[in-house]
This record gives sequence, C-alpha cells and structure tokens, in this order.
Amino acid sequence: MSVLLLMLTIVSLPVVAEKSYVVAGTAYNLENNQLAYRELYTALDENKSVTVDYFSPEGNLFATKTLVYQGEFFQPSFELQDNRDNEYVAAQFQGARLVLSHGKSANVNEKVILDNARLVIDAGFDAYIQMNWEQLMAGKRLKFEFALPVRLSTIQLEARKIKASESPANDKEFGADWVHFRIAPAKAFISFFADPIYLAYNPNGKFLMRFYGRSNLDNNAGDPVDVRIDYEYLN
Repeated sequence: MSVLLLMLTIVSLPVVAEKSYVVAGTAYNLENNQLAYRELYTALDENKSVTVDYFSPEGNLFATKTLVYQGEFFQPSFELQDNRDNEYVAAQFQGARLVLSHGKSANVNEKVILDNARLVIDAGFDAYIQMNWEQLMAGKRLKFEFALPVRLSTIQLEARKIKASESPANDKEFGADWVHFRIAPAKAFISFFADPIYLAYNPNGKFLMRFYGRSNLDNNAGDPVDVRIDYEYLN
C-alpha cells in the first residue's frame, strides 16, 4: 500500500477532504522504530505559503506549521502551533528584522536577529542543499547560519556530501542511487553536544527522500525525539 493510501485510511477524513497534499512524510522513532507521527504538506499557494499538518499514529491532527516564502527559498517565515501543550515556535520577518519566537500559551519570548541576510530558516535547509548542489557534489564543505527559534538563537552548521556507507540514512534495499549529506555544527566543541542530521536525496530531481536526526517536534511528554522521516511525493 502506498503512503498516500495508508494515510487516507488513518488521518481524519474531514481534514484530508479540505486540503490537497503533495508531500507526505512518515516519521519513525529511532529508539524503537515505531511510528511517531506523519506530516503532510500542501502545495505552494497564491500567497506563497505552504501548510504542514502533523498527525499522530492514531490519525489525530496535533500540530500545524505555516511556511511563507516571500524572499529567498532558504528563508521561509514560519509559525508552528503544537496543540498538545500549546507550544508556539516562529521565525517571522518584520521588514529587515527577523523575529524569533518561542513559548507556551501566553508566555512567549522573542529575540530580534538583525544579521540575517544569509540565515537558513526551518525547512529552508532543503532549498539550501538544492541551491548548492553542484558545490556539495564536488566535495565542498559549506558553512551556513541556521535559525534556532526554540533557543532564540542561531548556530553555524556545516553541510557536506558523504558516502552512502557513512550515513545511517542509507537503505541497501531501497534508494541505491540516493545521494547522502551530513549536516553538523561547524564548531567542534558544539558538535559534542549536538548530533548531526543525515539527509538522503534522489539525484533525479533533487528530492529529499529521507531525514535522519532530531525532530523539530517533541514527543507527547515534551522530550526531544530522534526520528527517521521517509518522504513520498504525491503529485
């Protein structure tokens, strides 16, 4: 059964009926390989926005993220609302200023980032990889600043191409032609406290096929969770 057909049998039918999804991600907890959640993406609309709906394994909608692409594709503004604990996460441009927000219920903290011209935001890492594909394929290591709204800060990361045998996202039975990348903190001392993420791409179209690493969502207990997300493109 395809991911789309499986989702249509699980997620709440009223929600699916209202929206037309074009990308589906299925996230598995790395600790036990159990289904953690599903994420469904709408197409870019006339307002240059994309909606991401997150569903529990039982099919309940528990969080929604809105991405708005008004500038560079590696810099989408976004708002994430997690209804399980009323957590709010956002990165929004106000003129030339970028405002990072994070909190729960009415207790939301903010920080303004002025030096943001090349800052990569949220799902913009995918566009960053695609835009720098040739350099990465040539073996270059690229450093970039990444927004961390949950910490109201930024971090310098480094992206590089790696061999399939070096990536835990590698699948020997499926995706033999995938290209693998590793993204990790650029500074060595930070890397001791933050695990890298691994990305697998289909080189035919540069489609992200698998994400392996720390999720942008906590689990139901509010703890961070590491996941493997497998993507399918529905249209």
